[in-house]
Formats: sequence, C-alpha cells, structure tokens
Amino acid sequence: MQLKKLLVLVALISTFTIQASHFMGGIIQVAQTSPDSVAIGMYVIGDQFPTLPQYVTLERWEMDSQGWYTLDGYITLTKITNGTHQGFNTANYGSDYINLDSNKYRFIYTNCCWPILNNSTNSTTSEFVISTDYWHVPNNTTPFAENPMWINMAKDSSNNVMKPIWGIYNCFFTNPDGDSVNFHKTELYSSYSNGVFVPQVQSTTCVAANNDSIIFVSSHLGAHAFGFQIDKYRSGYLLTTQRIQWTFISRLGIMDVEENEIEREVIGVWDWQGRYIQKDIKGLTPALYLIRYSDGSYKKIFK
Repeated sequence: MQLKKLLVLVALISTFTIQASHFMGGIIQVAQTSPDSVAIGMYVIGDQFPTLPQYVTLERWEMDSQGWYTLDGYITLTKITNGTHQGFNTANYGSDYINLDSNKYRFIYTNCCWPILNNSTNSTTSEFVISTDYWHVPNNTTPFAENPMWINMAKDSSNNVMKPIWGIYNCFFTNPDGDSVNFHKTELYSSYSNGVFVPQVQSTTCVAANNDSIIFVSSHLGAHAFGFQIDKYRSGYLLTTQRIQWTFISRLGIMDVEENEIEREVIGVWDWQGRYIQKDIKGLTPALYLIRYSDGSYKKIFK
C-alpha cells in the first residue's frame, strides 16, 4: 500500500512539473546601461500554475571571426515581478549588469515544452525558443514590449486587430532609440540546433502582422501559436533581431471570458505559496487563492 501511494505521488509530481513547464509567449530585451555594459530583460507568459520560476538561464552566444555564433556562457535572470494577463501567469526577469565587447551576440532562452496547439503537429515535443541578436555598438537598446499582445481572441471576429504596434503609450512596442524597425510574422520554433532555429510543422495560418497591426482570425476554437520578429536597423545596418513566440486562444466570447466560467468546474484550490488546500471553494477563510478549473485554466481570487 505504501509503495502504491509513493508511485501515485511521484506520478502526480511529474504531471504537475510537466504542466508547469508550458510557456505561451515571450520576448527578450537588451538595454545598454553604459558604453561597455548591458542588462538583459525577459517577459514571459505561462499557461499553468504554480507561478513562473524565480530564476531562469539564458545562453549567451558570441560571433566568432568566421561569422558564426558560438556558445560563450550562460546568464541568470531573476524574476522581478509576477503578474497576470487575460487570466494567465506572467513574469518579468532581469539580469545584473553584463560587460560586453564591441561584437555581435545572441541571447537564447529555451524551455520544454509547448502546450497542445491547433496549428502545429509537433508542439508538445517542441521547445519554447525565444532569442535576441544584439550588436554591441554605442547607444543601442532593443525595442521593448510596452504592453503584452492579446491572448484571448473571439472566434471568427474581425475585431481581433491589435494596433498601434509602435508608440510610446497605449501601444504594444516602443522603439527607444528611434532607429528603423520592421515587425513581421516568422516561424514558430521547435528548437535551436547547430546555429539554426528549427521551425515547428504548422498546419494553418490565420494571422497577419506588420508595423501597423496584428490581425488574428480563426474559425477553430483553441490555441494557435506563431512567431514574430522585430528587426532594428541604423543607417542600413541590422543592429538587433528579436524572435518572439506568442499564443492566441480562439474562444466563443472574450468579455473577460466570464461567460466561459459558467461551463467550468472548480477542481482545485491552492494558496499563494503554491500549497494545495482542497478541491472546491467551500469554507475558505478570507485570503488570496489560486483556483484551477476543469478546462485547465486558472484564476486568482480573494475570498
């Protein structure tokens, strides 16, 4: 009996760990803090509880004399803030100051694995991969996310238009240096291998993106993920390339997704430190809780 309980516990822990690993989107950003120093930031969104990890590790690659990127070490980022976005967990991470030579660098974050996606045939075995290529020259800071892109989208809706892409306030991205920028759709990545970003096998395309707007329209309910890219130029030279990965979820309605809660059942309650309490919300004392529903979604409540 004890062995059986132990095996069940191990299975539950393994399942919980796998669920907690699913990332849905993110961007890596570089801020120049002095002629020799930069700080690395990363914004990510995840689809599962517990909250996103306190520390993450990025790979640092540096361009060699042959023009190839070679692995040059690792950078630890510390979680600065937790948050939520349209019902999902978010986190902002930052590094200590990093001294760089005047060269070209590539910063990569990978995490296994994606959740099930409607538009990919190999999402659950694919790595979540985001990166930024950065040329360390004077006064070069990458564009950054002013506001996260939407996650929840209405099925078959022509109102799923995100704009303006660029600006300073009430926009999705800000370009601090005033250089030329190009925002466009690219691949959804599966891995990074031998200096190449390997794409996932995608089956549908229902998104368009440019410097004006992002438009997503799908007749199929569920999660769809895509790659986006920001290229920044100065005097015709490519300075930075940020490879973003992002998930859109097509729903019947998106009015705070409240209408979907009628069809959901609470199947678990955790406290704010991630400790399981009970399977329903009955008899809870006043505090902040995280509720898990039967459709796999979560919501923070004060009860």
